[in-house]
Amino acid sequence: MLMTPPIGSRQEQIMTLLLNSAGGMSIDEMAAQMDISRNAVKQHLTGLEKLQWVKEAALNSTGGRPARSYSLTEQGLNRFPKQYAWFCNLLLDDLAAELSTEALEKMMWNMGVKLAQSLAPQFSRKDTQQKLIALVELMQNLGYHAELEQQEGLPSIKAVNCVYHDLAQQHPELCHFDRALISTLLEKPVQQTQCMAKQDCACRFNLTSSNR
Repeated sequence: MLMTPPIGSRQEQIMTLLLNSAGGMSIDEMAAQMDISRNAVKQHLTGLEKLQWVKEAALNSTGGRPARSYSLTEQGLNRFPKQYAWFCNLLLDDLAAELSTEALEKMMWNMGVKLAQSLAPQFSRKDTQQKLIALVELMQNLGYHAELEQQEGLPSIKAVNCVYHDLAQQHPELCHFDRALISTLLEKPVQQTQCMAKQDCACRFNLTSSNR
């Protein structure tokens, strides 16, 4: 998940108008709805196109000169809030009811390993320090707000945002996903010494002394 850049209220208005218009809207239609000039709409659309949230759609004929319409891209649609947590919680509740704690932990671990394997080409031919830097960047993009630190002379990754905090509080087995992802990408065992789901101020993952 990439960090979402801020946009102005007018661009938010355009996004909302296009969300409610599956067939797209022309610049003239947006200008009329927002009571601003065509040039102002064009400027806002240019910014949204650079973010890849809006795209040119089909030409619309209104009896006069054909007008280019605009619509939201998939990225633009995904910018609007989605409520996945409740559905994930239902799935985890069912899994927890069917599986033992150990089996659910193993499932989460295997999921972390599977994701790491799909990302492995980004980490090939890198030494441990380079992998750590790449991993922190990856975690930033996923929304963890991670940074690389040193604990007693050893590398430590600190994350101040648990991307599934509420779920992890109810299902701590989820933390095995993070540990599997990190250790598989680094090709090193890691120890989790802090966990936000356990009321710590951050999640912290340390490389062990054997990795010096």
